[in-house]
Amino acid sequence: MKLLILLFCAWSDMAGAAESVQAFAWRAPLAIDASAPYQRITLPLDAYLHAAQPDLRDLRVFNADGAPVPIARTLQYGSSEQTTRSRPLHWFPLTSSVTQVSGGLRDESELNVRVRQGHDGTLVEVQSGAKSTTSAESVRRGYVLDASLLANRANVKALTLDWRGLTGFQLLDISASDDLQAWHSVRSEVQLARLDYNGERIERRRIELNGLPGRYLRLLWRDPVSAPELTSAEIEETSAYWRSPPTEWSAILSPDQSGLKLQEGEFHYLLPQALPISRIRVLLPSGNILWPLEILQPDRERRHWGRITRTVAYRIAGSGREWLHDEISLPGGLLKEFILRIDRRSSQPAAPQLQVGIEPEQVVLLAEGKPPYQLAVGNAQATNAALPLTTLVPGLGSSNAPDIAEAQVLPASMPAMHSSQPDAMQHFGAGIDWKKMLLWGVLVAGVLAMGFMAWQLIRQMQNSQKKQ
Repeated sequence: MKLLILLFCAWSDMAGAAESVQAFAWRAPLAIDASAPYQRITLPLDAYLHAAQPDLRDLRVFNADGAPVPIARTLQYGSSEQTTRSRPLHWFPLTSSVTQVSGGLRDESELNVRVRQGHDGTLVEVQSGAKSTTSAESVRRGYVLDASLLANRANVKALTLDWRGLTGFQLLDISASDDLQAWHSVRSEVQLARLDYNGERIERRRIELNGLPGRYLRLLWRDPVSAPELTSAEIEETSAYWRSPPTEWSAILSPDQSGLKLQEGEFHYLLPQALPISRIRVLLPSGNILWPLEILQPDRERRHWGRITRTVAYRIAGSGREWLHDEISLPGGLLKEFILRIDRRSSQPAAPQLQVGIEPEQVVLLAEGKPPYQLAVGNAQATNAALPLTTLVPGLGSSNAPDIAEAQVLPASMPAMHSSQPDAMQHFGAGIDWKKMLLWGVLVAGVLAMGFMAWQLIRQMQNSQKKQ
């Protein structure tokens, strides 16, 4: 019984030590927003370099009392972002002839338009008119808008007009053309308005569009005398693009002086820890440089090296500009060592320098207990303590979900445990806690002793039964 009590105490001591903040080799304080119950941090590269396990199962956040707080780990995701800008368009008036008749005006002719274009397709001049009659007068019927310089007319979302003087309601038709001859309808009976009453103004000047099907727009007012004098015509373009999550870059790496039998143009790089590398940046020297290259990764036995990717890194200058491609995208996964192989037919550098980049995870924590809080890694005996994000944050994604504030990881309070290119055996030994190993040895010895005692007891009972 005493042995069982001792073993239980030893186990309790080890379990408590495994979650003690002092058992973690690397720690960094957090700057949080105290107004929110949840905090989100982006892991720094140092957290990956000092973790005892590449999968970060030993990651913890401790409060001021040294107790671990609930956490969840989540990947950073890119975002689809949208930008909107307005671009002015040049416009050219279209005129027609009308005659006075009883009850109003009558249009005497269709539009006869003569156009002069520049070499790039932009309109230089538009002349419109009709055969003159003695009783006819010239009126403004509409406008031709030049959208020929728009790079992507499919992104056009709206047309906004402004005019001088005229108030009330207006009706117009919009058509488009690529050659100023064949026109097809875009919008019919579009209503614009400008109303002034008691010192207040109500306007409707924006016309919704779903892209432009032509290089030119024609606006024709239904009433031949109501076309106003334009003062501006602006196209609203909306562009959507994908913003990738930010990349965390390492310090500059030089080739490792390993015992590998490398060929000409091959350079070996060894990292202190296996990292989820997503990009490699090649630091190209100045001048015109072109390096066709490959990235090779070893198999588990390090007998064969397989190609991860192939690309061309270059820096080319000329005509007052520079063409640069120095970042290599990788398919993902953990990477601890690799070979950079540069095509022998290109210039051969003495020792190309690199940076490796990761897209770090984020950690969401519940601000449980008293601040300050600190991030900790570097405990080989710690197991994964992260909860699913939906479990940690009730109602995540709904309007009733608790607030999550953005927190920051401050510089680490513990010194680095290894250099950027450490000896492998030294790095392995640094991660061993001999006190815990001794406790484990005592526990295993106790279990074996209990098994031996049970075997002896069973044997004695069997012998006594045979004698009876």
